[in-house]
Amino acid sequence: MAIGDKAIRAAVIDRANCVSALQPSPIPTHAGVPEILQAMRNILAAAGNVDAVGIILPSPAAAASTGGTYSAALAALHECELRAKLSCALPLRVIHYSNAVLLGEVHAGAAQGRRRAAAVIIGHGGVDSAMIIDGQLLCDPLGAPAAIVRIADRPCRVGRVADELCGQALLARMPDVHSLAELEARARTGDFRCQRLWTDFGLDLAETLQTWQADLLPDRIVLGGPIAGALPLFREVLGDLPVVAASLPDAALVGAAALFA
Repeated sequence: MAIGDKAIRAAVIDRANCVSALQPSPIPTHAGVPEILQAMRNILAAAGNVDAVGIILPSPAAAASTGGTYSAALAALHECELRAKLSCALPLRVIHYSNAVLLGEVHAGAAQGRRRAAAVIIGHGGVDSAMIIDGQLLCDPLGAPAAIVRIADRPCRVGRVADELCGQALLARMPDVHSLAELEARARTGDFRCQRLWTDFGLDLAETLQTWQADLLPDRIVLGGPIAGALPLFREVLGDLPVVAASLPDAALVGAAALFA
């Protein structure tokens, strides 16, 4: 199950990676840890007969953008403590969102079979990243992506990657466009201004990825988030960077299940 800022998403995933999505459980705006735990218990009850439980915490950038209150509190709990609080007797593992996406793509998606793979996840309000080498995620002691892996705080334009390359920043450059989907659609139908905007975005992304890749040496970089579908609009300006779009619609949930593979 994936703990988001507005809802908990969950699915039952079998050993063939078949995903049976469960009904999302909304999270009240000012919910505390007890309310989140109860919602998680309800989802476990609805899941029926399962063998193990993978829990996806919000990525560092998402936690920061929402204040990180409950996600930080949940992350501070040891897996054994969390299992006890959920009254869960099953094997239970915790993973951060960006790590879960990458693990899912390595397990059954665009990075399958890759020895050194990375992910850059560009959301509406932030940018996250992850790296895996020979099946081992590069993490800090709390399980979040290690400091060298985090791309969000690297310089870009006049600020940080998290502020300059997120979807919100991209839309701010063209006020008459109201969503990333609209920006992509207009570019695909020949709107020169939108096409130019995607090209400029790709150039900024390429400059960022070149120095990041030099530090980590991934042989595949999976681009995730709502911008991934627009990759063909700026792929050419990325040059020989080994960037591909995420291929699994539920990569994070598949990644959480892959913890037990």
